Amino acid sequence: MKNNFRYNSVFCLIAAIFLFTSVQNISCQIVKEQPSPIPENINKIFMASCLGCHGSNGKLLALAKLNLSKWDEYTAAEKAKKASVICSEVTEGKMPPKSVRKSKPELIPTKEQTEFLCKWAESLKPKTEVK
Repeated sequence: MKNNFRYNSVFCLIAAIFLFTSVQNISCQIVKEQPSPIPENINKIFMASCLGCHGSNGKLLALAKLNLSKWDEYTAAEKAKKASVICSEVTEGKMPPKSVRKSKPELIPTKEQTEFLCKWAESLKPKTEVK
């Protein structure tokens, strides 16, 4: 009887350890698999064309309008609105500003990149229900 109790106790302890480590691994995988708030293809465009002024070391006026380093702090509505403005200003040639476009034309997003930005901006708009 004592041996049976001992084996059951050891078995329960091993099972508990296995379950505990399995649960920990699952929760770690979930954290790693969460999507980035800004898709990678959009983030690359921002890194190449926007973060010089709209990043943490950017210019005060630019940061007042859009601070990409604080993107996670914006509400969903603010993100949607700012993304829409990004699309409009890049499409209309207002961003990057003329002085930057002239001195550093490599910062100008391509037509394809502009399309990516606009599709991304559209995806952030709240979906309205049709009744």
